[in-house]
Amino acid sequence: MIMEGAELYDNNIFSYIAPIVTGLIGWFSGRRKQNNDFLNELQASVSLLSTENKNLMAEVIQLRKENANLMYNQETMKLEIGKLRQENETLRKEIEQLNNILSNVKTITKKA
Repeated sequence: MIMEGAELYDNNIFSYIAPIVTGLIGWFSGRRKQNNDFLNELQASVSLLSTENKNLMAEVIQLRKENANLMYNQETMKLEIGKLRQENETLRKEIEQLNNILSNVKTITKKA
């Protein structure tokens, strides 16, 4: 009977300890899976951000090329405008001289 009491005591201890041990094992494995899921989601986010960054960098490079081209064109146009202003000033002076000559011719023909 003592043996039966010891066996009963062992069974009671086992019946209390077994759920605790299996609960801990389940909690640790669930925690590990949760951490792995978090890491997978984090890796997916990093990959997405990396791809987006690559696309944005390509766009920035393209825009910088376009900007450099536009700035070159602007400088070229400034030079051409400067030359046109000089030519315009020269032509105005010639017109003024021709108008003066024409005025003198009109004056001479009116006197004669």
